[in-house]
Amino acid sequence: MAKVLIVDDEKEICEEFRDILQDDGHQAEYATSGEEAIRKVHEADYDLIFLDVLMPRMEGRQVFDEIRKIKQIPVAIMSGYMPPNKEKEVMSLGAIACLRKPLDLARIKSLLRSVENK
Repeated sequence: MAKVLIVDDEKEICEEFRDILQDDGHQAEYATSGEEAIRKVHEADYDLIFLDVLMPRMEGRQVFDEIRKIKQIPVAIMSGYMPPNKEKEVMSLGAIACLRKPLDLARIKSLLRSVENK
């Protein structure tokens, strides 16, 4: 199964998402800030990162850029609101998906299968 990092400033979302992934057999961790996420990426290898766009201090775009400097890990961007022009911008950065909250579990499972099969 996949090793996943969830990055979202809302701890409750992280914990619920982590529990769902773990119940499905995946190894999941979370970070509640961009700085914490970057530290975790330095310390461990992940198969997939789910990254929230809007976070205080360090937005998802900045975190994405920093992750790319460290490792080429697949990143799926998450947001409660993603206008079409922002979605195109995020995808042009190299994200593998843009996910809208509330998250679609079928789509998440599909993404996990795609990274596991690589």
